Amino acid sequence: MKTCKIGLFATAVTLGVFLLLIPTAAFCVYMFLQAPLSGGGRPLFAAGAALFGRLTAFAAYRGLYLGPSWAEYNGEGVVFHPSRRERYNFRWEEIPGRRVRAGTWNGGYVFLISLANGRERKVALNHFARGFRDFERTLESAGVLGRIGVTTKEDFRRSAEQIFSQFEGFGGTDAGGQGPGRRGVR
Repeated sequence: MKTCKIGLFATAVTLGVFLLLIPTAAFCVYMFLQAPLSGGGRPLFAAGAALFGRLTAFAAYRGLYLGPSWAEYNGEGVVFHPSRRERYNFRWEEIPGRRVRAGTWNGGYVFLISLANGRERKVALNHFARGFRDFERTLESAGVLGRIGVTTKEDFRRSAEQIFSQFEGFGGTDAGGQGPGRRGVR
């Protein structure tokens, strides 16, 4: 099976954000401990420590424990992995359907998988993902893009040819039924 997973650029950006959150949270904790008790800065640093500490914890949980989301696919179907521990198999004919919805998102596509308890899992893949172009071609050949209302290059080309042929047919005569060189001449 082929894969479509997070690319090097997105990994570097995520790592950079994570590396900025840790010192920011540590700085806020340090300033909270060093600020005078009577000053007005102490509550601000406490709020900053709580905010950046939670963001750092969430980034560590999502990035290190759960891992990134990805998809494995072939000509028959796709396996979505919202995390390291979860996997959901679908045939291309089932997308979109009762259990999985699909749509465009951030230059790519998002797939929302409905679970039995009413919750949803999201797998979002865009042009920054490794293997995205091949994944997009597979979506197009399987008919998924047409079912979710995405105009493909082939649809756009066909529409442009149709409009051009209509324009050529219209350009040969004017409103009076005369040729182009006879307009307004008596």
